[in-house]
Amino acid sequence: METGKLLTERVADEIVRNIIGKELKPGDKLPNEFELAAKLGVGRSTVREAIKTLVSRSVVEIRRGAGTFVSARSGVSEDPLGLQFLDDKVRVATDLLELRFVVEPRLASLAAGRSTPEQLDELMQLCDACEKKMLAGEDFSSENTAFHAAIARASGNIVVPNLAVILCGPPSMLPGMPSQQAREEMARTNREILTAIAAHDGMAAYDAMLLHLAQCRRSITEQSLK
Repeated sequence: METGKLLTERVADEIVRNIIGKELKPGDKLPNEFELAAKLGVGRSTVREAIKTLVSRSVVEIRRGAGTFVSARSGVSEDPLGLQFLDDKVRVATDLLELRFVVEPRLASLAAGRSTPEQLDELMQLCDACEKKMLAGEDFSSENTAFHAAIARASGNIVVPNLAVILCGPPSMLPGMPSQQAREEMARTNREILTAIAAHDGMAAYDAMLLHLAQCRRSITEQSLK
């Protein structure tokens, strides 16, 4: 007989297999607790504990009043590299950005040549959501991470989407909130990246990503001087 913990782990694994089997994407909604319990042949309390386990693993996220959704972090923990133990947040943010300069312009260029109509629709929705948060002065980190991870997926490389999630970094890795002007510039350059990818212009997408990352670097510098 399975113990409670073993049963919870098995149910969590089955939910993950369902996510993979149904090819659910980040942002897609899972069946509700009652439906999952009926499908998996377990009690709702077991499903609830399994969902908590998957939340802790960044596989799913719970949105209050809306339900449970596939996480944009695709199972990557918030700090897999242990960066929270490094005291110099400006240095961490700057060095992460240095890696993004190496990787992301090329990914944007590849996405321009390989993205599907469905991926372009997803990018449009994520860009809109990120821009709304940026211009409203709200925390846009989750939406921004989701947008850049979606660009990585559209590149056709199955490894780099998770890398993109790590490179964007969680809010705790950043030195502070960007200024209103910086947020406006980042929103504008995100939009330029999307426009270039939608036009299937690899060079323009590459350049737009460079401009976006340069704006991110200016923002980090501004925050470090405050």
